[in-house]
Amino acid sequence: MEESEYKSTYSEIARIRCVFEKSLTNNKARCTYARHFWLADREGYACKSNQASAKCHDLLDKLRVNSRFILKIAHAAEQLPHNMEIRVQVGGLHGIEQLFGSDQPGSIKDIFELIARAEAEYSGLDKLPFDRIVQSISRYQGRKSRKRN
Repeated sequence: MEESEYKSTYSEIARIRCVFEKSLTNNKARCTYARHFWLADREGYACKSNQASAKCHDLLDKLRVNSRFILKIAHAAEQLPHNMEIRVQVGGLHGIEQLFGSDQPGSIKDIFELIARAEAEYSGLDKLPFDRIVQSISRYQGRKSRKRN
């Protein structure tokens, strides 16, 4: 399958793109609204809800903006390089989870539930203590590089 054909088919399958797809494909999180699919031996996720997608997109934008300093970037791009994006997504979700007393750095059980809980507890995503969440992003290392022989 050609790359342009792949992207076109992907867009048809994932009409509502899951913005936390990298967290899901790396088995670091799950979500009630995620729909899993395979396309040409590649894994993907779509979102089942426009409303959920909008909330996730809003949170991810805020995580990117607030983590610029630790990532050493001047502007929060729409899409960061792969490893930075995973660091922001997974580290950010873990940081939010830690706001509720979780010390377990395991898989996030439900992204949307976590966002809804944070929104209710802090009266909106704008009022989240990003200074604390960014510390988790800073600490998150992800998978270590493999040495090639």
